[in-house]
Amino acid sequence: MTAILKEIRQLEERLARGEISDVAYLAQRAQLIESVDVVETEFVDADPALQKTRKGKSGSMIWGLGIIICLLVVGVCLALAMLTFADFNLALTLGVTVLAALSVALFRSLEE
Repeated sequence: MTAILKEIRQLEERLARGEISDVAYLAQRAQLIESVDVVETEFVDADPALQKTRKGKSGSMIWGLGIIICLLVVGVCLALAMLTFADFNLALTLGVTVLAALSVALFRSLEE
């Protein structure tokens, strides 16, 4: 693609210098653009083992499982923080921080 853009710039320079006519410029430019191959890509998992494990799980099931796990971990963090610090505000802050970290990890795993 960079080579084609370079050639188009050279054509534009030749047109500006008057070496070629507008018609010749358009014809050569069209020929360059038509020579570009358009590649359609499909995003497929490279690992067949991952394909087998993902076939049975729907997106909503993964989201639901992730939310349940996040809520359980927050509950455990709140309970441990309350036992350790005996301060509800500190326990809530710690629980929400852990929930935020798990949410970010969940979103990253869903993007992949």
